[in-house]
Amino acid sequence: MSSPVGEIRIVLVSWRDADDALAAIESFAVARRRMAGSGPPVSLVVVDNGGSLPRAEVLAAWPEATLLVNDANRGFGPAANQGAQVPGGDVLLFLNPDTRAVGEPFGAIAEAFDSRPDLVAVAPRLVDEVEGRLQRPRLAPPGREDQFTFQLRRLPRLADDARELLLIDSVAPNNRGRRRFRYADRDPDAPLEVEQAAGAALAVRRDAFDEVKGFDERFAPAWFEDVDLCARLAEHGSILYWPAARFRHRGGASSGELGYRRFLPIYYENAIRYRRGRYGAVSRLAYRALLVGGMGLRLAALPFRRRPPRPRSESAAAYLRVVTVALGLPGRG
Repeated sequence: MSSPVGEIRIVLVSWRDADDALAAIESFAVARRRMAGSGPPVSLVVVDNGGSLPRAEVLAAWPEATLLVNDANRGFGPAANQGAQVPGGDVLLFLNPDTRAVGEPFGAIAEAFDSRPDLVAVAPRLVDEVEGRLQRPRLAPPGREDQFTFQLRRLPRLADDARELLLIDSVAPNNRGRRRFRYADRDPDAPLEVEQAAGAALAVRRDAFDEVKGFDERFAPAWFEDVDLCARLAEHGSILYWPAARFRHRGGASSGELGYRRFLPIYYENAIRYRRGRYGAVSRLAYRALLVGGMGLRLAALPFRRRPPRPRSESAAAYLRVVTVALGLPGRG
């Protein structure tokens, strides 16, 4: 039986996003001031990858914050683990700099954990920056989902990989398999047990986080470390989407900072790394074949796309780098 939540520890990792991080911290501070006297204390650890955050402004917004500064970008997982190592907090609430508290979410997070001793993690609801944007009756194409269908997913399976890589999800985004994978038929206003939730806003019991040894630091600089964490946490308890706690979320900041030519190979290199530990030998080989075929389809379609994800030359270079990753050759640089 887990004891009631005594303290929530926010862990925020910042990299080249000082304005965003400061705005996020200010929103968390405002939310903390709104808490009822009976709610648990909320503390803050900020890990600054690269040293771009002005310490004085961080402490002005949250005077007792702990600020850890790394000379270089350690990546999200290693920096999040670094922040989690600071003593304190029964619950570790990982939040991205592009999130903003809506109302007072901390009391609701504590309420969720206190109501379910079997919970290892709680995913507060992510909402779009634009007020009133709701889940669509039909799923939007990849990259244009609302926050609900971006945030919650089942753990990857080869059938899901095939739909995504062979562009089925792009041509027919509302297909039955994708709707199931994204929990698109579930009520976004109701609590829901899920297989994985985005690490942009994820609360984890400290004892469960310590039990699974935190984020796997091989998923650097980012992507798939939250999928891997949820897969390991699920072996110890349940993960609950809890819409009573809400955060606004923009998304895409890290990939935009890296550039598509670097982001895409790193993303799929980490996708392969995740599947290496979760798929059998045949499925792992099939995934690599799907990657090659999927990038070939994208290259073939690129001249005819009205709105490619990036300029055509940059997109083509990114797709070719992913092919080298799928073949086991170096794809970064």
